[in-house]
Amino acid sequence: MSELSKCFYEVTAGRSCRDLCHPEYATCWQSFVGITKTLLPGSYKLYLTLLVIPPLVKGGGYTAEYWKSHILGYASISFKTYVQAISGLTLQCLLYKLFGKLHYYCLMGIPGVVSAALVPKLPKVHLRLQGITYFNMMLEVMIKKSRFRWLEYLRQSTPWATVAFMLCSSKIMAVLRAETVNQFWIMYPATPKDARKGNPGPCLHDGKCSFYVFDAMWKYALAGFTIEAARALLSKGPLVYREPGRFLTEMRSAVGLALPLFLALYVGSYRSLSCVMARLSGREHPGQAKVAGLISGVCYLLYPKYQIFTLAFTKFIEMSWEHYLNTAKSKPRLVALLQRVPFLRLVHMFSIGYMYHALVFHPHLSPAFNSKCVNYCSGYRVERTKRRLVGWMLEHAWNS
Repeated sequence: MSELSKCFYEVTAGRSCRDLCHPEYATCWQSFVGITKTLLPGSYKLYLTLLVIPPLVKGGGYTAEYWKSHILGYASISFKTYVQAISGLTLQCLLYKLFGKLHYYCLMGIPGVVSAALVPKLPKVHLRLQGITYFNMMLEVMIKKSRFRWLEYLRQSTPWATVAFMLCSSKIMAVLRAETVNQFWIMYPATPKDARKGNPGPCLHDGKCSFYVFDAMWKYALAGFTIEAARALLSKGPLVYREPGRFLTEMRSAVGLALPLFLALYVGSYRSLSCVMARLSGREHPGQAKVAGLISGVCYLLYPKYQIFTLAFTKFIEMSWEHYLNTAKSKPRLVALLQRVPFLRLVHMFSIGYMYHALVFHPHLSPAFNSKCVNYCSGYRVERTKRRLVGWMLEHAWNS
């Protein structure tokens, strides 16, 4: 890191924010006006999956109020992300004016933290969505950067990652079954409130077990396929105009089946195991959620990605903590103090700053989703800044 920062100061000596960040605009004010006019569509494009996927997974119960709330929520988080993007890019210029030079941490890191702090207040569900997403990506980069030998071994070991995912899955499903926590996870177990008077067996769900299992499997497979198709469309979409003959071929190769298969089998195996155990024992009890969650976690082998692993790990920590807070009869004074700390807000701010910094200075470690988020919202200005900086560094290394 020290060598990278030293090189940064050497190649940017005597250069301005205009040279690095906005050479297409003569002044910082023109840059501000330009991004204000052009960045809004990118933020709405970024959250298209958030608009499409939840109704698909919900699978019914649609009302006018639901659609109104869902669409307004999508519009709100997209617009606030647009405000955040403008703030971050404008702060690059303000910090340059303040220090009189380009600073290693003030190019992306600090603008990311401050812009996340300045963004209009997000609803808790959206704050958690952004905060956990960026925290998971930050955790992924930290794991990749780590030089601890044991961690280097573990991050390359799919069996160990699968075991860890299984344990996290077991705890998450047990907590959700206990109904002490109401948070997002890949799926949700049936609980006593889901039981119907006409339920023919010991299971908690309504209707036949076969329908209960296969209904979820096809819905989750469809959701996974939609995610893959949306991802492919966003990356291959420009071919429609440039090379229309290649579009369908590239789309077919870009849409993977691993994610839909993982989602379908994960939820299907959990539900089928829950039903089998309930029928064998004659009744459903909470401990079965732990066992079903543990065994169904083996499906991680089908899609052993950092994104899935870090999601499970962070949800394990977050849900375990909330479960403890909601069930503990007495809490130590330290716990009471920690409850006052706005962890989610802080995680949101610092994770965004860290990932913005990583995108420019550690792009080989940054997840593709981070690049997509920042580039959509900045109109690819950050990508151009990164390439410009890399070009300067290569030129400097060549001349040294």
